[in-house]
Amino acid sequence: MKHYHNRLLLIPWFLMALTSCASTDSAKSEPAPQVRQITQSAHCGLTGPGVAYIRSPETLESLLGVVGQNMATGVIREVDLAREQLIIVTLGQKPTAGYSLGLDSVSRENSTLKLDVQLTRPAPGTMVAQVITSPCVVLAVAGGDWRRIEVAGVTERPIVKLTGQ
Repeated sequence: MKHYHNRLLLIPWFLMALTSCASTDSAKSEPAPQVRQITQSAHCGLTGPGVAYIRSPETLESLLGVVGQNMATGVIREVDLAREQLIIVTLGQKPTAGYSLGLDSVSRENSTLKLDVQLTRPAPGTMVAQVITSPCVVLAVAGGDWRRIEVAGVTERPIVKLTGQ
């Protein structure tokens, strides 16, 4: 009986050792970049689906000056471009109200920043205003040593933006 009791005591130690071996990852996983959603709008004024990467005040002002844009520009201008970059993800023109984009998840793979956005559409049969909209989401990203930005969830295939770095 004493021999059986000793075996029972070894089982938790064996399971703990097995668990620690299973959770050890030999490949280093990179931490996810710090990304925050600044604002979203139904009227960004940009006509096609796409991604704009903004590192300078001049680029920011050119995008905020687009005809038909109706975003909360004050909160966007508060971003310190020396510490963060801006990414504007656009859905393109839509024939009705009820469309929006929002940040879902962020990951990093080598020098690629991967953003998953959630696309919200009007429910079938819902009454919506018959007005042309151009939804977008504005994100602030700390860091910025990536060469590519991939955005999934806007179009059938991910949108890829090369940053030129």
